Amino acid sequence: MWLDRKDAVPAAILFALAFALHATTAGLASRAADVPLPALSVYFDGNLYLEIAKSFPLPYAPEGRGYFGQAPGYPALVYLARLSTPSHWLDWGMLALLASWIPAALAAVVFYALCRELGLRPFWPSVAFVVGNPRWWAIAPSAHPESLAVLLVLMCLLAYLRDHLGLAMLWLALAGLARFPALLLGLPLAVDVLLIRRRLDLRTVLLLGVPVLAFGLLHLYLAWRIPGFSGVAMSHQVHWQTEITWPFSELLGNAWRWAHSDNRLYFEITYATLAFYVLSIVIGLRSPVRSVRILAHGVAAIVLFHASLSGAPAAWDFTRLCVLAWPLSLLVLWHRWGGRLPDTAAALLCVGLAAFGLRTGLRAIPDAVAMQNQLQPHLMDTIRRLQSDEPQWFDFGGGPR
Repeated sequence: MWLDRKDAVPAAILFALAFALHATTAGLASRAADVPLPALSVYFDGNLYLEIAKSFPLPYAPEGRGYFGQAPGYPALVYLARLSTPSHWLDWGMLALLASWIPAALAAVVFYALCRELGLRPFWPSVAFVVGNPRWWAIAPSAHPESLAVLLVLMCLLAYLRDHLGLAMLWLALAGLARFPALLLGLPLAVDVLLIRRRLDLRTVLLLGVPVLAFGLLHLYLAWRIPGFSGVAMSHQVHWQTEITWPFSELLGNAWRWAHSDNRLYFEITYATLAFYVLSIVIGLRSPVRSVRILAHGVAAIVLFHASLSGAPAAWDFTRLCVLAWPLSLLVLWHRWGGRLPDTAAALLCVGLAAFGLRTGLRAIPDAVAMQNQLQPHLMDTIRRLQSDEPQWFDFGGGPR
């Protein structure tokens, strides 16, 4: 059981609250951006995931070169939703949005269970998880795979802290197929199992390899499906030329220019988020509680990897790239200080965070719509095809194929 029976009502309230906030934000943002609600699903990278979803049950295609670097988990969920829903009820756009809203709302419930596992009073930190990260207000209401990845990562951690290693590795494998960097969490878990707990038997080692095996099987499938396939990392270069560089070099190198640009709000959010993550790492690594140290190692793995990517987009998009670290960091810092907050203070904190987060989401989503409409006019065709079941692969060097 995830939760005791006594937790059923607060968990249901959390789910309803999160779902309502994500759906409402999406509705308000689509109105502000002057696009129909289902059309919101094509923005950010949603247009890529929609075409992959339409290509199931054998996802991807040789002519869709710009799509191979996107993980298949979220499109698979959209495809399953399409199979289970009469086509005249909901188009692909609404299904993609629901496939983000529902996992994000479920993630709040699993976060609640993790709070219980860490001995925290769970309701207010769970509300803080829903409302406290300004970038989450743009991610969860729109068509992003991060909602699903966060849910699966939290499921992995809950299973691991309850000493269900096999189940934890299964959840982590699925998280890695939803968003590839989720696999980084396998590193701190492997260190804890092999070096700290000294579980060196063959079964344990094989279970730790399950997420890597899943990633390898995806590569084998793509090598069979796509002639000349050169790996997920190389395929992603179609959209973003990046490689590993010195940690934090892009965040530091772009700070001055960004601070004096018109995007000052996003600058402040990005560097405040970075400070939040670094603080949680420092506090967590000093904790005498093993589970808190595991969470801190997970934050460090996610943040250090993404802070070591080259290119200005690594800085501009840092808060999204590292959103998997958000619930882990919040758990660490709430474990250290949150228990001292009276319920009234926690409630006021959450209201303030929600007001700021909603303001940010209602700016970020319309900003993305306006920018992409200008830079990617082919999205208008994607919007017109939200009822169509046929994928159309866009050649990002030339045009649709």
